[in-house]
Amino acid sequence: MVGDVSGHGLRAAVVMGRLRSALRAYALECDDPADALTRLDQKIQHFEAGNLATVLYALVSPDRDQIRISLAGHLAPMLADPDAGVGPLALPVDLPLGISRPKRRTTVVDFPPEAVLVCYTDGLIERRNELIDVGLDRLRAAIRPGTAEAVCATIMNTLDIEQPVDDVALLALRRTPRARITR
Repeated sequence: MVGDVSGHGLRAAVVMGRLRSALRAYALECDDPADALTRLDQKIQHFEAGNLATVLYALVSPDRDQIRISLAGHLAPMLADPDAGVGPLALPVDLPLGISRPKRRTTVVDFPPEAVLVCYTDGLIERRNELIDVGLDRLRAAIRPGTAEAVCATIMNTLDIEQPVDDVALLALRRTPRARITR
């Protein structure tokens, strides 16, 4: 899960903490990201009225071959596939949490061996007086194959985020190849 609550400061941090805890509980009850985000939307509208949040919720399959993803107003993650290159996943984006009760969707995407899924908040890529596409292109160019830790370090060093205007969150998941069984 990667999310971003409207506003700044302690109040926004408290709301995000509550949403994170609730989503963890919902994850125990359902295995569909869209269902979990639907429940989270009901929670924010009832207990956190007046707040908005964008959320990316991804669930990796037990065999690690696929990822189930639902987006509530959040930017699509980038996938670095060793065979297909780097780019944002083409996913439907539903309304942010706290606006209405839309039908939420889950999309299943393949997660090839050695691929890296990069999830982030808009604070990582947005700059004042710049189109968001410029920031997305800058992020895409910064993603290189490697361990999740190396991918994150390279992104942070390349994007040179010294004084962010907004909160920055970055999460990378790398699918390691299956171990070979030798006899």
